[in-house]
Amino acid sequence: MKEVFLINPHTDAKKLYALMEEIKKNFKGRQVIIEKTKAPKHAEYIAKKYALFENEPVHLYVCGGDGLLHETINGLIDARSEVHVSVLPLGTANDFVKTFRPWTTADFLNLANYKNPIAMDCDVMSVNGEYAINTVSFGFDVYVAQYANHMKSRLPVQGIIPYYTGMLQTLRRPLGQEYRMQIDDQRMPAAIYDFVVFCNGKYYGGGYQPCPDAMINDGVIDICLISGLKKRDIVYFAKAYEKGEHVSHTDRVTIKQAHIIHMDTNNETIYGNLDGEVRAFKNPTIELKSHAIHLWLPNVGE
Repeated sequence: MKEVFLINPHTDAKKLYALMEEIKKNFKGRQVIIEKTKAPKHAEYIAKKYALFENEPVHLYVCGGDGLLHETINGLIDARSEVHVSVLPLGTANDFVKTFRPWTTADFLNLANYKNPIAMDCDVMSVNGEYAINTVSFGFDVYVAQYANHMKSRLPVQGIIPYYTGMLQTLRRPLGQEYRMQIDDQRMPAAIYDFVVFCNGKYYGGGYQPCPDAMINDGVIDICLISGLKKRDIVYFAKAYEKGEHVSHTDRVTIKQAHIIHMDTNNETIYGNLDGEVRAFKNPTIELKSHAIHLWLPNVGE
C-alpha cells in the first residue's frame, strides 16, 4: 500500500506543521510519499498518475481545502478500485467534510483514525466533462463565490466571513436570472431563480445548507431552486439558509431530486460554481456518476 499525501504548499504554515507532526507520529518507520502541488490543476495530474498508472493499492490523503479536493477528484475519475481517498481538511471553508457531522475537523485530521478506516463509495456530478464532488450552483451565489475567492487570495480571512462579505457586495446586482431547465424527463417552464443549486453534499459557501437531506452516496442529485427573494429579505433568509430551515418556505423554495439536468442558455455564457471553483458554460448538462470515488473515512471509534 502506497501512502501518498497530496499537499497544497500554500496552506497555512501552522496547519502544515501540525500535519507533518501527525505523519511522524503515525507513520514512524514507514515510507510515505509527499506530493506538493506547483500550479493550478497540478493536483489533477498527480491524482491521475496514481489512479491509472500505479500497479499497487494507493491511499491518497488530500491535504488542503475544497479546491484541492475538486482538482483531485477530477484526476480520479475511472480510477482503479485499489485507490482510496481520505480528506484532511486544511482549507478555509472545508465544506465537503461538514456533510459527515457530528465528526469534526479534528477527527479527519487525526491520522490514528485511519488505521482501520470506514470505506464509502461517493457519487460525483459531471458538468460538461468537469466533475464536482460537493455542489454545483448557478445564480446569486456564483457571484458571491467569485468575490469570496478574490478576497481569500488577498487577505488572511477564513471560514464564512469572505462569503458574508461577498454576499453584501453581490447585493449590488439584480438578484434573479431566467433559466430554462429540463430535470430528468420534466421540462420546466422558463422562470427567474435567485439560486439554482445541485447538491451531492449538504454544505457549501462556508456552511450553508441548500439541500439539508442530501447524501453523497444515494445515487441522486438533490436540487434546490429559490425564487422571489427581495434584497431587503436576503440577510434574514441567509440565516435560515445556513441552518437548512429555508426548505419550509415552500412559496419560494422548491426541492427536487434527479439524475440528469440540462440547462438551455440559448448558447449564451453563464457562470457556474463547482465546489467553489467558478467556470463559464454554455448549455450545461449536469449528470450523476454513481460511486465514482472510493473514500476512506476516519474511524473515530477506533
